[in-house]
This record gives sequence, C-alpha cells and structure tokens, in this order.
Amino acid sequence: MRDSGPAAAPRRVATSERRPLTILFADIAGSTTIAEKLDPEDWTVLVGKAFSRLNAIAARYDGTVARLMGDGVLVFFGAPVAHEDDPERAVRCGLDMAREIEGLGGGAHAQHGVPLQVRVGINTGPVVVGMVGSDIAREYTAMGDAVNIAARMQAAAPPGGVMITAATHKFVAPLIDAIDVGRLELKGKAEAVHSYKVAGLRRGAVSARGLGEDVHSTMVGRDAELTRLRDAFAIVRARQGRVASILGEPGIGKSRLLAELRAHVTASDPRAMWIEARCLSYGRSMPYHLIADLVRSAVGVAPSADEPEVRQALERRCRELFGEAWTDPYAYLGHLLSIRLEPDLHARLAALEIETIKRYTSSLVSLVRALAAGGPLVIALEDLHWADAPSIDGLLGLIPLANELPLLVVATSRLDRDSEGWRLIAGVRDLFGDALLELKLDALSPEETRTLVANLLHIESLPQQTRDHILAKAEGNPFFVEEVIRMLIDRGAIERRDDRWVATARIADVEIPDTLQGLLLARIDRLPPESKRTLRVAAVIGRQFGVAMLERLLEAKTE
Repeated sequence: MRDSGPAAAPRRVATSERRPLTILFADIAGSTTIAEKLDPEDWTVLVGKAFSRLNAIAARYDGTVARLMGDGVLVFFGAPVAHEDDPERAVRCGLDMAREIEGLGGGAHAQHGVPLQVRVGINTGPVVVGMVGSDIAREYTAMGDAVNIAARMQAAAPPGGVMITAATHKFVAPLIDAIDVGRLELKGKAEAVHSYKVAGLRRGAVSARGLGEDVHSTMVGRDAELTRLRDAFAIVRARQGRVASILGEPGIGKSRLLAELRAHVTASDPRAMWIEARCLSYGRSMPYHLIADLVRSAVGVAPSADEPEVRQALERRCRELFGEAWTDPYAYLGHLLSIRLEPDLHARLAALEIETIKRYTSSLVSLVRALAAGGPLVIALEDLHWADAPSIDGLLGLIPLANELPLLVVATSRLDRDSEGWRLIAGVRDLFGDALLELKLDALSPEETRTLVANLLHIESLPQQTRDHILAKAEGNPFFVEEVIRMLIDRGAIERRDDRWVATARIADVEIPDTLQGLLLARIDRLPPESKRTLRVAAVIGRQFGVAMLERLLEAKTE
C-alpha cells in the first residue's frame, strides 16, 4: 500500500523542465481474454518475454522506458536526452514492436492457442519532464496533455497497428505510408484529434527533410565546392582514384551537394556506377550497419527490401561479378546482411566463425574491385558522425583502393571529432595528405539566403518584412530556411493564392520551428552540465548580452 502521510506527498524536484517529447504507448491487445486462457505462470512467462523484446527495441532506438504498466510499456523519445529525429525513432520503434510481438505471438499461438499482438499509440507535443514522487519512491516522468493523447491513441489503435497523431505525422510524413483516419473523438478530449494509421515505411524514402516537390530551389552558394567535386570525378574518369570529405554543421547543405554531384556523375558518364550508404542516427550500437547498407546499394536493393529480395539480388550480383568463384563472397556478404544461407554455406561459416568478421572486409574489397573494373565507381558515405566502430574499421581497409582504382570516395560528416566516423576522416588525411579534397561548408551569406528564399517561394511579391524574418531566423543555414518556411506555411502565416505567395498574418514574433527546437535540444543535451547551466542562464538574458553580465548572473546563481 502507498503511504498517505506527509512523507509521501508528491513533489517535483527543481530539475523539471519543459521540452518537446514524442511519447509511445504499447499495450498487449486483449490481454484480459488471453490471461483467462492461460495458467498464471504461463501468462507471466509470456508477458515477461514480451516486455523483454519491447524494452530491447526501445533501447535500440535510444528511447527511455519510463514505466511498465501491467501489460503495457511507456517510452519517451526526447528526454532525458533529445535527438533531432525523435518522432522518426518512435515510429520506427512502434513498427518494430508490432512486428516483433506478432512473431512472438505466432509461437505462443502454436503452444497455447492464443494470439499475441500489441497496440501502439504515438504523439508529439510539449511536456514537463522530471523526477516526481516522495522520499520513499520517485520516478522520472512526463506530465502534460501530450502524454494523455498518446495513451488514447494506443487505445484507438487496432491490434498489431500503430496510430499516430498529426503532430507526429508532420515530422515523418515523407518517410512512411499512412492512412488518414480523420479526426478521432478520444475519451476525455473536448476536441477531436487528427490521426493516422501507419501502414509501414515508404520504400526508397531516406529523409524527412525538404518542402515537397512544389517548393524547391536550385542549389545556392555551393558552386565552387561542386566544381571541385566535378574536377575530382574527372580525374577518376582518367583512371586515378580520389577521396573527398564534405564537412559542416547540421542542415548546412552536405546532402544537397552530394545529390548535385550524383546528378553530374550520372549525366557525364554512362559507365559510372554510384553506390551509397547512410549512417543511421541510432546506428552506433548496430555493428556493420554502414557497411551492410553499402553492400545493399552495390547489389541494387533498397534498405527497406525484404530478405528474399536481398538474397536473390546478392546471388545475382555475385554470380555476375565473380563467375564460378561466387560462393565465398556470397556467403560472407550474405552473413553480413543476415540472410538465410543454404546449409552447406552456413556450415562453411560455422567452421570459420572466428575468421568470418575478417572476411567481411576482404569480401567487400573484392566486390569493390569487381565493380570498378567496369568503369568509374563512386562510393558515397553519408553522416559518418553516426557510424559504428566495426564499419569504420572495415572502411579503413577499403579506402586504400582509391590509390589503385578509378574510385571516388566521398564522405559527409559533422565536425564531431569524438565520433567513430572521425577516425575515418583522420585516417584518410594521413593516407592521402594533400591529395585529399576536403570541403568545409560555411553558412550562406545574407544575399545567398535571400536568393534561396526567393527560389523556394518563386515570387518577389512576398512582403519584405516576411523575407527579413525568415532571413533572421535561418542565419544562413539552408535547412533552417526550409523549416522556417515550412512552419509559416503550416501555420497559415503565408499561403499560395493562384501563382503567388501572400502573408496572411503578422509574423513579427515567429517562434523556432519544432524541428529546429529538437535539433538544438539534441546538441544541448550532449554538453557537460556546466555548459548547459550557462546556456540556461544566457537564454534568460536574450539573444545578445555582455559577457560581464553573464558572469555576474552565473556567480549569483552559484551563491
């Protein structure tokens, strides 16, 4: 029983803070009916297995399991540590949970005759997070209407389904296939909530950024960098390898520059082949995920391809490139991609388990050699700052091929010198020296930013005040420009009327868009405690202030 005396009075400690959060509720569907059919011990074992798998999936996406509730679980994405893609992580986590428990349910049905599925509900919104409780018991939790809505979404989800609110959908819409179920009347809510049922990940989608096909711009402010990359590819076409790195802060235009290079490669040489791999923001704990993505690209399948499709494509490519000697690279690369192998190939791997890991790199090297024999080859590696250590070890064994093959390796990374991916940047510098093409992207100039805004909105009649606000908020970052414009469109501050954009409301007090708030929080959460305290104090003062004033406030707060 809970003590109702004074010592047990709930309290909220001073570390509570307001922040955007994505909340996931997962609950076993029909648990009461299932429990009635099973012995209590069998039910306990089954629920224990389900929780173990749900918790493991949440950990994979760096979610915080806040509470286990009977036959359900509550997971936070964005607290105590924020990530710039917390809504995406939550949706991927929910889909994996539904899939994993359905698989567990198949075994349970065979053994006990009971189906097992989860309902998942997800919502994004502002909450207050912190420690709540008494001297006897406390827990880290979130308080706010956003949590209640997530719970109601879970109750509205079908068994085995994932339901999300429009507040979450706006962050992940380009990445998922979803069914608009309209506005749902949720228990305890005065107003209906716009909701979506997630059908799955959209095939071939890799990024939630961008404003859509009807709002786009030519690349601005990167002509010199693109010219240097084109020159590097021209050298590769002359049968000499090159390595290039594109470095810069989030949203500065690294991916866009890479996309422009790909368009040039495709248009200038029909023999050229482009293969690419992208690090996942939650991939540091997933060994070889970057190399596996590179192999999938090399054999011509999307990251979302299912196991039979990957197996067929890998076998076809290995037979095509290696002839009668195809089985060894197929076996090791297949093991890397976690596909089911024929018994004789699997037995070969089992006999050499210790050597298997070493063979990943040698098989990848063989694959790259064979691909480069047909013409210029470009290997694009995106977001190295999120790379896992084993992938970087493997790539360090691959990069020297640029000294002997018509190979261009291009890597993008943030300036995170503590990341595993920076080992590859440093290793390439040591190996290639002055032959390395290193591009560091800076913020766009005010004039370039104005050009980007004009290109995106396609008109010159937008009020100058509106343009000035976008310019001030974006601070020369192309991604920030897009997100400020997206926010203005979403909130009806600007709208398209016929062939032009017009302002519909005063925008003098434009807030930071949610997407940028998450990006900034993710960076702040990685700072040491003293630095975070300094930022909080500085935020109270305003955008501009004297150092002496900040120092006095910090001293006063310490006292």
